[in-house]
Amino acid sequence: MKKKNFLIVLFLVIGSLLFIYCILPVLLVLLSNLGPADNKRGLNNYNKDYYIDKYGGDLNSGLYIFPDRKIVKDGEFSSSMKTNLFDTDGYIILKAKYSDKLYEDEINRLKDIELSVTLKCGPNSPSYTNKVMYDDKSYNYPAYITIDNCFDTYEYALLNEKDKEIYYIYLSYPKTTNKKYKEYLKKDKEEYYNLDSVCNYSLYNHTFDKGKSYSEFNDCGE
Repeated sequence: MKKKNFLIVLFLVIGSLLFIYCILPVLLVLLSNLGPADNKRGLNNYNKDYYIDKYGGDLNSGLYIFPDRKIVKDGEFSSSMKTNLFDTDGYIILKAKYSDKLYEDEINRLKDIELSVTLKCGPNSPSYTNKVMYDDKSYNYPAYITIDNCFDTYEYALLNEKDKEIYYIYLSYPKTTNKKYKEYLKKDKEEYYNLDSVCNYSLYNHTFDKGKSYSEFNDCGE
């Protein structure tokens, strides 16, 4: 009887280990890919509030780089967002063409983007003000950047001065071979495989303890 009980316990232990290390990871992968992607196309479907309301904290962003819908009269828009088991990945791409005056106005708006992040909720909490980052080397166009590889997300605007166009990009877990946005990626594709940094830069986050933790702009419901 004791030998039988031992064999039952051994069987249960082995079965549990097999489930945890072999079957469970496969189930998690399958669950994470359930459901279709939320695909949208056409300028009439551009509404950044839709993405903020639907995907919330998964974005790690307030989409500040993107313009108000009413100022975009001419352009192209597409997006594909897929919610997995733990987060949401995909892209939001707006290509907007402006008049000379609106182009300059939009550049001035981008230059002035800034956001304060507080350590804790309540008065007298330490805070830090992030400002939009300008980069004229990493991309094929000069860029204003609000997220650069922070928790595998990117958010930026590319300036096509010649054609008075601005390309607004949000990427979560980008794939360097994706034809939808390949031309808007960094020149050095190896940077997308850099695992040394959790967060290079984000307008929406700040660490007050040298990278041990990050406070987000909307932690206090702002």
